[in-house]
Amino acid sequence: SEQQILSSKLECVQSIKDGILAETECTEANLVTLFSQKGSGTTTQTQSSLKLFRVETETLYTKVDSEDLYVTSMLYEREETEREVTGGEVTELMWRLCLAHSASFEAADLFMTLVFKLRNLSLEALKMLWQRSSFKCRDNWQPLIDALPSCATEACVVLMKEIIASEELEEDKVEYFFWSFSFIPKPTSGMIESLATLLQSPGASQSCFLGVTALLHRFCSACASCSGESSVQSVMRTLGKFLGANCTVQDSEQLRKMQLVLKAIGNAGLAAASLAPVLSLCASLKSNPIDIRLAAIQAFRRIPCSARVSDLLPAGD
Repeated sequence: SEQQILSSKLECVQSIKDGILAETECTEANLVTLFSQKGSGTTTQTQSSLKLFRVETETLYTKVDSEDLYVTSMLYEREETEREVTGGEVTELMWRLCLAHSASFEAADLFMTLVFKLRNLSLEALKMLWQRSSFKCRDNWQPLIDALPSCATEACVVLMKEIIASEELEEDKVEYFFWSFSFIPKPTSGMIESLATLLQSPGASQSCFLGVTALLHRFCSACASCSGESSVQSVMRTLGKFLGANCTVQDSEQLRKMQLVLKAIGNAGLAAASLAPVLSLCASLKSNPIDIRLAAIQAFRRIPCSARVSDLLPAGD
């Protein structure tokens, strides 16, 4: 058990001239004695040689005026173009994407170009593009479907909503759409107004509730008076109807749905301030399941202190 299986040896001779490594010669030997007798075995020997051929002179560079420098984020930038982007041009771009190798630099550049071009299209142009270009590449890939969530314009969001409502898309792609709403940097009231109707759908999923209310939270974070927007009020009315007067539930299915709605309200943040009185009743009502009462308290997490009800839980509860 103490027998040495591998024996290795490395020797190098270096030549240094004027403080610079000029040449090196190395010899490496490895002896493997596994299953051998009397110290014999398999031997490998490697010789390597490195030699300095030349030293580059100091690299010349052009001095840059400090006034031309500026600080920016690491996000991709594209120069704005005055040229109008057409649907036919974008369709051709998607065909080129289909022909490009999916793991190539060309495909990455074409996909980024597609995203930036989509941002210049109106809703009408995007709808026509979807009608013409809802094709799949040979590997079952739909470039337009993958590019829309990165577009982040109101027109793209409205088209995504219409595609979701049409039920033409696979479930995993629909989930991808909903989660992308959380990352839209500059939401608009029009986006919220368009998406609000999806919450009223009987089959609205968890990602639908959480994606839409996360978008709502980002919108209200940038707009202090968001509660006055009709689109925001529409979402809050829909969520309020689910709560009823005090979050009463009759069965396990209603319990699951109520927990989801309360989590979505907590997501919404400032916009949910109008629901604070109902949330207080939901948390205080002793006949409600403990899961509902706790979820109602957690729904206050992003609501400003000024809007919270001071007697959320009565003394001795």
